[in-house]
Amino acid sequence: MARKTETRNKIMEVALKLFSEQGYYATPTKLIAKEAGVNELTLFRHFGSKENLFQETTDKYVKEMDIRHNIKELIEQDFEQSIEKIASDYLEFCFQNKKIYKIQMRLKDDEKEFVRLKLSREFSIVLQGYFEELISSQIIKGNPELMSVTFINSILGAYTVYLLTEDTFCSIDIREIVSEHAKQFASYYKL
Repeated sequence: MARKTETRNKIMEVALKLFSEQGYYATPTKLIAKEAGVNELTLFRHFGSKENLFQETTDKYVKEMDIRHNIKELIEQDFEQSIEKIASDYLEFCFQNKKIYKIQMRLKDDEKEFVRLKLSREFSIVLQGYFEELISSQIIKGNPELMSVTFINSILGAYTVYLLTEDTFCSIDIREIVSEHAKQFASYYKL
């Protein structure tokens, strides 16, 4: 049983590396199997298909960002400080999941079987709830869904530029850029 788990983990580790370097479509299962030290049949016995391998790999390696337990604490803090903390945590989440994000950026536009940015979608819902609480407490104003989406988009946009330019777009550190996004966001929505 331990050997089976070890083999699965090795295949997923290699798949993550190759998918992030070459993309999903450009990475044949034969190459994944070869680099994992198994034959292709073993790969299919463990995962059934390349799509299943991809889904299990991304689910296994995505480092989750759990903001739910912090929401009550954040509601009682200064809005600008809490939004900067959330932005900083989300950027760190992006850094921790760099390979997964790169894989998702390489998927074809017409791919429907893959749920892109799954955790960002879940995070958006949690963030929307946080904004709804602050609005009902008359701390901020705005449309909670629009706020959560624009907040995440600003950080993902900065992170995407950072990745695509290999941090050569400007001399300002990405953490400083994200902090500035958070400050501007807070000043716009705070009552």
